Amino acid sequence: MKHILLSIALVFCLAGSVLASPSYSPNKYQQNDWFGEFGGTTSMYVNPAGIAENDQLEITGGFFSTISGAAMQEYGSIVFPLSYNHTFGFTFFENGATVDPNDTHGDYTENAYMLGYAYRVFHWLAIGIDLSVLQVNQFGYNSQITLGSDIGLSWNPINNSKLGHVQIGIALQNIIQPVIANVDADEPSDGYGFVTPTLMGDTDDGYAIPTNLNFSLFYRGLNRALEIKGEVSFIDIFHKEEEGGKGMMLEFGVSATYFITSHLGVKGRLTKEGYPVIGATINVKDVNLFRYLGLDLEMSHDDLIEKKNRGFLWNVRATARFGDTREESIGEERYRRLKIEPENDYRAAMRLYLNRDFIAASYAFGKVQTKYPTFHLVDQAAFYKGKSFENMRMHLAAQKVYQEAIKKYPHSDQVPKYHFQLMNIDYKEGRYGEAMVKYQFIIQTFPKSDVKPDADYIAGQIKFEQGQNKDAIELLTSILPGNANYFYARYTMGIAYSRLEQWEEAKGAFNDIISQQPSNQSEKDLQDAAKVKLGHIFFAQPDGLAEAARLYGQVTNTASPFYEEAALALAWSFLKVRDTNNARPFTTWIIRNRPDSYLISEAYLVEGYCYYLQGDLRRAEANLNKAIQLSETPTITKEKRDSAKTAYDGMKEKFDSVQTRALDLARQLPTPRVEQKRAALRPDFEKANREIENFADFQQRVIQSDRFEASRQRVLGDAKLTSAVVASKIAQQGGAGGGGGGGGLGDLDDLDELEDL
Repeated sequence: MKHILLSIALVFCLAGSVLASPSYSPNKYQQNDWFGEFGGTTSMYVNPAGIAENDQLEITGGFFSTISGAAMQEYGSIVFPLSYNHTFGFTFFENGATVDPNDTHGDYTENAYMLGYAYRVFHWLAIGIDLSVLQVNQFGYNSQITLGSDIGLSWNPINNSKLGHVQIGIALQNIIQPVIANVDADEPSDGYGFVTPTLMGDTDDGYAIPTNLNFSLFYRGLNRALEIKGEVSFIDIFHKEEEGGKGMMLEFGVSATYFITSHLGVKGRLTKEGYPVIGATINVKDVNLFRYLGLDLEMSHDDLIEKKNRGFLWNVRATARFGDTREESIGEERYRRLKIEPENDYRAAMRLYLNRDFIAASYAFGKVQTKYPTFHLVDQAAFYKGKSFENMRMHLAAQKVYQEAIKKYPHSDQVPKYHFQLMNIDYKEGRYGEAMVKYQFIIQTFPKSDVKPDADYIAGQIKFEQGQNKDAIELLTSILPGNANYFYARYTMGIAYSRLEQWEEAKGAFNDIISQQPSNQSEKDLQDAAKVKLGHIFFAQPDGLAEAARLYGQVTNTASPFYEEAALALAWSFLKVRDTNNARPFTTWIIRNRPDSYLISEAYLVEGYCYYLQGDLRRAEANLNKAIQLSETPTITKEKRDSAKTAYDGMKEKFDSVQTRALDLARQLPTPRVEQKRAALRPDFEKANREIENFADFQQRVIQSDRFEASRQRVLGDAKLTSAVVASKIAQQGGAGGGGGGGGLGDLDDLDELEDL
């Protein structure tokens, strides 16, 4: 029994001991150092920290045997590196021998299963630990399972092309010691039992496998042509006197491999048992399935120095490496984290933006800013986050986004855009003075930037709305074809020239719009508007009626926001030549299809004129009275304006609070708690946003109402005067029972006289 226990001590917790002779003497040899070498693929057996050096997924398998095959050991190993710092390993050893084929109690077997983990603390230092499961069957008399554990350090002080690679290891094997149960030679064991491991050898259940101290060295140099491995082991460092023997036995082994080529090497070794080994190694790289495939063959005769009765010994081992190296995996991960993932998130945010889901887009662009601060498009993410808030009329939040971006990305080419958007917000909010201050800063600081024309456009619009038509024209002239604002700038210029009664210049501005190829629906609508305005210019000229009608007639899309104005203008054109049959269909269309239009009262006026010219005084009177009724008061009264403004001011504080909360949530990563807060905010946001949108729509109607105020006064005056004439005519015909139609124009038998009304 002592011989069996001593052999287990010599194999460092995983020994397999057999002897092909009737006299069972397992202490005579120990074989696991054929597979476990520090710096090799299964260095976990020697030092669990050693697997930190593995760079790829590595699978190794091999076996050792005597020439007779009576004593064998099989082994397999998998090492899996994870990221830069973590490595996992699994190793399996199987030892076995048949001592007496006629023995009914069975063979000697000892299997070890090792699960290890190594962590790279620094680039040059790793720590490791493993858990070993030892399965023992001693000829049927002792069948058991027990556990053990090793710890180790691996230090890499030198690693460069000049001095080579040096790796130093120290490990404590069996810091938790497996325990081999005592055997009753007269009573075979009944199945496998578990034996509790121990610490410092304190156990009454059997014999604790000794704790060993390993010092290891691995060197690779001469341009990777030479490898040297050395190992010194102190066996049973916590020896107890009652166990017998001296303890602290010293073992050492050394091996060297010289690569004749990068694919072929020769090796020599002196084992811990003290006999020489020779061998060869061959490998191929980057073949189909494998990144590396190596084969090692080693041979010896252990009777060369001391008679051990085993004769010729040999070992063969195959190693295969698969997949990406750590560097490749980390590079891919970094590329994905720094390039792929942020780009995917950026594109996802842009899709939300283009789909006009602006609140979700603001959060998504905020995620890009927060999660990927070094992403090359992070400054654009900030810009579109601000635009998302701006498109929701959340100007307070948008302003803060642009202001923060100016400070955070001072060298970005987006900085001029940030300043322009701040100017644009001031313009939208009616703060014209502040907007012009920002405009001066832009043209002085970024005179050649892409936003300069956009800033000119906004400044021109401000001047136009302030009635400074010449200044507006001067600013807008610099906006050339190809600019997104070109159509709008030319339209404003056309109106400004018209206000200055520079008709030829106005015609040129409107023709510039008509001659361009539109790229979107807004530009198509502006072309319709330009045709209408250009038609008005021709309409006012003595010989321009035909050209005016041609231009009006080109506006054929009834969905166009300018169709009704074109239709009314066509009705006037036909009325001017007394073609009431062709005039009335246009006014009738407006009355039927645009009951809320600002032109509805004028449509009734023209319709009344048509019936008047046709002699249908009753219908003329009805339409003229309808025109009077619709134009007597402004479309939007002062009371309505005051009421809407009061309601808006009342909810503005709440809306500002919603903006602030939304901006704060956009700065945070979308954790479950943040997502809950966003979901809770959404109803408040949607309610506030509806109210702000309704007020914005109301403001647009106010602008239109003000724009048509002069037309309202004109329609009201013309309708009242003509209605009085018609009423007089009806009164004159009343005595004769007329008034149903065909009464004629009487004294107003000329259209020019009608127009004089």
